[in-house]
Amino acid sequence: MQKVSEALADWVPPGRPIYDQSLYPHRYAIDFLIGVGCSVIPEEIRYRIDREVMSKPNVKGKQRKRRYPEAFMARLMLNAWLKETGEDEDTAYRALADKHLDVNGIVQP
Repeated sequence: MQKVSEALADWVPPGRPIYDQSLYPHRYAIDFLIGVGCSVIPEEIRYRIDREVMSKPNVKGKQRKRRYPEAFMARLMLNAWLKETGEDEDTAYRALADKHLDVNGIVQP
């Protein structure tokens, strides 16, 4: 039988996301950028990447009407931002992932 203290150590409030090691740091970082942190990426980077994507033809060779999925767009924008600033990619992804965990109350073991 599990003790009360053990049960409380493993208990997570209903509806609260649980930390998943396989999502850290890349998926959590991207989730932050497509969620509450969407305004973190500078406007000039967002505008430039959006313009580049929309200027490329789609797979049928016609003018593109839709952007790539949000997660892919966020990666393109983050990569362009990191290239421009010269920051370390791993450090940036970890910082963004940590902010996502903090904002969403996800406890990292």
